[in-house]
Amino acid sequence: MDSLMVSRVTISVVIFFYSCYHAWLGLSSLYAYSMPNLAIGFIVAYLAFSLISISFYAGLRIPAWLALINLAFVLVTPWIFTQMIIVNETASYSTWFVVGLATLMGITSFRGHVIIGWLGFFAIASQVIIWGGIGTLLNAGIVGALLMVFAGHASGYAVRTADRQAAESIESQRAFEVGAASRTAARKFRQERIQQTLQKAEPILTEIVDTQGHLDSDQSENARLLEAELRDLIRGRGLINERVSDAAKKARARGVKVELLDEGGLEEVDEVQRAEILEKVANAIDAAVDGKITIRSPQGESWKVSIAAMSPSREELSIWERI
Repeated sequence: MDSLMVSRVTISVVIFFYSCYHAWLGLSSLYAYSMPNLAIGFIVAYLAFSLISISFYAGLRIPAWLALINLAFVLVTPWIFTQMIIVNETASYSTWFVVGLATLMGITSFRGHVIIGWLGFFAIASQVIIWGGIGTLLNAGIVGALLMVFAGHASGYAVRTADRQAAESIESQRAFEVGAASRTAARKFRQERIQQTLQKAEPILTEIVDTQGHLDSDQSENARLLEAELRDLIRGRGLINERVSDAAKKARARGVKVELLDEGGLEEVDEVQRAEILEKVANAIDAAVDGKITIRSPQGESWKVSIAAMSPSREELSIWERI
């Protein structure tokens, strides 16, 4: 059980025991009511609504219909009790329902329905004023009622804020781990490609030594393509995958000059998004038929990759895209 769950459980238990305390005050004041059986029924209903609102439903927020039922109960109960109070009986806790019902509204606020909680409080205060006038507010416990709704509001806000921050922290950690795994996979891929390219370069380097640098046209072309592939792996880094590498190789074979420049723009991108971006990069390279195409991944920009292709047959860019 994490600390946030412990905080919720602790707050819920404290509030419910406080609800039980007010129910006990009501039961101890039965002699002050003209219909004690009806009073007991409402006290039991009060405890039931409090327990349901505190304990039922996963998560912090209760359903709206339950919050509205709580509000309806709060609208009815003060009127019932003020009608039952024996006028000439001075019972200290006969108005227990003022703070008790405010506690229910505090619970409702704590469980995500702040507006309903405050509406309930004003309904309680209004009915007390109608019953006994403004002078009865303090004696009836309206200050305690105000504090209960405010406490529920503040506690709920604090727990929801902590929940949100915890979720954001978990998501940030997950994104970091995914990003780290993606970068590790990309580095491993580059290392493998460099090793493979060096293995392919060994025969050509041997030929260069054997011929003292006098290569025929095919050998020169192979050497040029291998040099470009090595340069991509060094300067292109995160822009390189199997698809992009193959597209660049084919483009160079048809005479297109391909330049890949990774400046760190893909470092925070997850593997799925990176694959989608590089597929678009490869498609753009495939679309270049002549001239030069430059793929750049800048850091600190709103886009991840820019693609610019210039064809000698056109004055403007033949391809211009930001991803």
